[in-house]
Amino acid sequence: MIMKKLLWYAGVLFITLISNSCIQNPGPGSSGRSNNLVNITGSAGEVLVVLENSLWKGETGNILREVLEQQFPALPQPEPLFDLVHITTGAFDNMFKAHRSIVIIDVATQNSVPEIKYTENVWAQPQIVININSPDIKSLAKLLQDNKERMVYTLLTYDRKRIASVYNSSKDMSIKNMFAKFHINLAVPRGYNVDVNKEDFIFVSIESLKSSQVIFAYRYPFYGEYDLNSNNLIERRNEFLKRYTTGHREGSYMTTAKIPNPQIFDLVKNNKKYVEIRGLWELNKGYMGGPFISHSTIDETRKEVITVEGYVYNPGDKKRNLMRQIEAIVYSFELIE
Repeated sequence: MIMKKLLWYAGVLFITLISNSCIQNPGPGSSGRSNNLVNITGSAGEVLVVLENSLWKGETGNILREVLEQQFPALPQPEPLFDLVHITTGAFDNMFKAHRSIVIIDVATQNSVPEIKYTENVWAQPQIVININSPDIKSLAKLLQDNKERMVYTLLTYDRKRIASVYNSSKDMSIKNMFAKFHINLAVPRGYNVDVNKEDFIFVSIESLKSSQVIFAYRYPFYGEYDLNSNNLIERRNEFLKRYTTGHREGSYMTTAKIPNPQIFDLVKNNKKYVEIRGLWELNKGYMGGPFISHSTIDETRKEVITVEGYVYNPGDKKRNLMRQIEAIVYSFELIE
């Protein structure tokens, strides 16, 4: 699976590459963005593919669908990574040029060298445009195969940057200050309510009639590298959930589902090592459940392990876009030194 090869955002090299050399123009949240550009259009998770019909129906289209419509990880029901919207080059007018994420493929003999270019904020903001140019079909197929992981990573990273930029501009200062006692910074937007505020555990949530999105953080003493072992992290997770997330029925509490096995990834953010866990949570002695993502790291200054986690509850409905929002918050997690 392509996602397993990607190690889900674990490549620091990609972060540096995308931020500094591959993508032209400043990104979401940058003061250098042009004020003359319109705001982006399109639904969350959509990618507009500009490609001639003959190529869309052939090998090129098959590769794109295989790469961009693969399953979003660790959801209870399958959902695609992206929703693809296909149009031809002739239909690519000003209305479509404002789309949030665009992949434009051009096959022409004047394209002497197969290449992929990543550019920000071409016709709208905050926008990512991927131009794929090739002289012929054969070299196009190889170009797509060689660059599919990088394309996925770029689109996912940019989606997360968009959301985090919005959340950073609408922080709830009381919640920000509450997390600051853990010496962490998080892009939690307004609308979240405080459910638990303890010395070792913080729990905030936003509720609708149908769904819940929850962010929580917890901390405990750091004794050695074993504390970042995945089995230990899951064991500690279950201890905190049992203590602080009791259900309505006696003896009910949240815990980590064992099937399927949680997905574990090592990653680096701002030159600091984190462990990411993706999986499903369930309610012991209950019938609730859903997906979660957590990031754990070591606060060397205070000799603590700090975990920030988010989960979604949206029974009987799609969860991908809600998880993308949670993901943006969890990825904004940084220690305040």
